[in-house]
Amino acid sequence: MNLEGLRAIGRAEKWQLDYLFDLGFQAWLVHIGVVAATAGVLVSAHPEDRWPLLWCVAMILLSLSLSLLARFYLRSPPADEPSAQRYGAAHTGLTALVGITWGLGGFGAATGDFQTLLVYSLALGGTALGAVSSQHVLPRSCFVSLWTSVPLLGLAHLFHDPAFLGAVIMGMVLLYAAILSILAIRMLRFMQANLRLTRSLDARLAELTQMAAELEGARAEAVEANLSKSRFLAHASHDLRQPIHAIGLFAACLRDIDLGAEAAQLVGSVDNAARSVSRLLGSLLDISRLDVGGVVPQPEPVALGEMLQGIARQNADIAAANSCTLRIVPTALWVEADPALLSAMVQNLLSNALKYAPGARILVGARRAGGSIAIEVVDTGPGIAEKDFRRIFDEFYRADRPAVRATEGLGLGLAIVRRLAELMALDVSAASAPGRGTRLRISGLRPVAPVTAPVSRARRQHPLTGLRVCLIDDDADVLAASAMLLRRWGCEVTPFRALPGGPLGCDAIVSDFDLGGETDGLDAIAAVRAFEGWDVPAAIVSGRTEPETLARLARAGIPFLRKPVHPAELRALLTGFALDAALDISGEAVRG
Repeated sequence: MNLEGLRAIGRAEKWQLDYLFDLGFQAWLVHIGVVAATAGVLVSAHPEDRWPLLWCVAMILLSLSLSLLARFYLRSPPADEPSAQRYGAAHTGLTALVGITWGLGGFGAATGDFQTLLVYSLALGGTALGAVSSQHVLPRSCFVSLWTSVPLLGLAHLFHDPAFLGAVIMGMVLLYAAILSILAIRMLRFMQANLRLTRSLDARLAELTQMAAELEGARAEAVEANLSKSRFLAHASHDLRQPIHAIGLFAACLRDIDLGAEAAQLVGSVDNAARSVSRLLGSLLDISRLDVGGVVPQPEPVALGEMLQGIARQNADIAAANSCTLRIVPTALWVEADPALLSAMVQNLLSNALKYAPGARILVGARRAGGSIAIEVVDTGPGIAEKDFRRIFDEFYRADRPAVRATEGLGLGLAIVRRLAELMALDVSAASAPGRGTRLRISGLRPVAPVTAPVSRARRQHPLTGLRVCLIDDDADVLAASAMLLRRWGCEVTPFRALPGGPLGCDAIVSDFDLGGETDGLDAIAAVRAFEGWDVPAAIVSGRTEPETLARLARAGIPFLRKPVHPAELRALLTGFALDAALDISGEAVRG
């Protein structure tokens, strides 16, 4: 063994002492039992001698001292290395006394017969092996214990039998001590290797933990940034939609004027451009609302036939412009779903077919699929390549083909359909092959019994003529455009940029939600109704999409049109107000 090895035997790091004393308390209690049994043998072999009792008392006192030393160490672990080293020095000193006492006891046993000496040798050999198993982590204590007791035992055998046999036994005893020493060194090396491995693993684990924490922090920052983006879009939607809304209203006013062909074409181009921007903005805002949980399904019975026919009418002009043949399969099926969200899903599927399958035949219909209902949009267009098919529902993904690049869009239509399907616990699937068309399917709709259709309302030739409308909007351009459009429809308009100051005698109220102060559109409608003394039919027009605002509007029960509003939607709503008023008047006349 080299000098460094000897130094290692003499050193005692704190982890070695921790391990030593953790095993020591129980080990020394067992040692007391072995000493007591050995003392019994010695007393029976030397009944008239006092030394066996003195040997037993000394060994028990030393064993108790070492056991108490271990208990004190474990109950109040030393805070620093020097304090721990003092415990280690005390342990080595007491262990040396134990070894010497064992060795001297061997000479007492050697004064009797060989059987007594043999039993004593077995007891000492067992305790020596126990010392290796419990003290190998502190080599100096282990070696002091071995080489103060076992060599003296060998000399005791030589003292008992100075002949050849005694010398042979002494040699065997010394060889036993050497073997135990080698075993102790190997066990110490194993412990040190295990410690190095543990420390290496701990360091690696700490490094991985730190990396995981950094990655989690980066992920949290990315999620927060995405949510911040979504929240910004959701809250900024009103301001973003406002100018587009005004452009659409002005364009609608211009179309009603007798313009020349060139001017009419320019107005149409402006209107188409505004609608294009509106669609792109609508996709971005829809995905942002889904990100921040701003869409809550409100299921109710939906007549699929009526809904699909309505979607077809809305897209008739686009289908004609793209040379597509659009056909709706008549159906009497009813399902339970959110009508607005389901309509948006079908609209996105149909828009996708109209954009990417120009000149194709497009079929939209509903069918039973097991115990549920499925809606399918099938086209005979060019189909989807295999490399693109796997990603058609990914956000912002667009195939790298000239026909796709030439078509406006952000790659959000099918992504929104998938997100809405997840929200309503529906399934969306697709099947396509290049040159053979595409089939898009919404499945999982729950069928319900048809709901009785409402009684047909009376109609008159010009329902908006003379309708007195209170118009409220804090944006001057939007207010002017809206007033101009309503007047061209025959309405009598009283515009306000803030709350009216008194009764107006109006038949309907159209108000923006945001009015530039603490008062909002619901407050304005409540104030006008209070002035008028009755629940004047009212509608809110706004670009707001956050959940709390939508919930307030839903609780108020006031119709809500999202900016930019298509003029046809506004006209249909006001027409409904006018027809309801006509029914009320005729009903009063009959009752009178």
